[in-house]
Amino acid sequence: MGSTTRGRGGTVAAALLLGLGGIGQAANGIAAVASGGYVTAPPGYTFEFSIAAWGWVHLAIGVLAIVVAVGLFRGGRLARILAFALAAASLVSNFLWLPIEPGWSVALIALSVFVLWAVTTAGEPLFARSEGGR
Repeated sequence: MGSTTRGRGGTVAAALLLGLGGIGQAANGIAAVASGGYVTAPPGYTFEFSIAAWGWVHLAIGVLAIVVAVGLFRGGRLARILAFALAAASLVSNFLWLPIEPGWSVALIALSVFVLWAVTTAGEPLFARSEGGR
């Protein structure tokens, strides 16, 4: 019972954190798309996309994260793998967004790290090979 409870609790924590991060990511994306120029990239920034383009990236990751968070509540292995991928994508996108919105990015990076930890440590191994003899 201990490992099942631990696994379920970790998955619920990952789902909550992924959903919360997805809401933050989507809100960031909506703000960037709606106002297009509410912030600007620093001069000479290597990843100079328009703020609206960054907004669409954040919005897409946020919406997908919310959908996958709902799937995590159902406990599917595919949802855990997708949560891992989306948390990693969120981490990278917020790292690249760091010079533009440092405070918000650091908060979402921290959430992404916790989601990665919770998804990989909850329950059965995430990327375990199936063994025929067991």
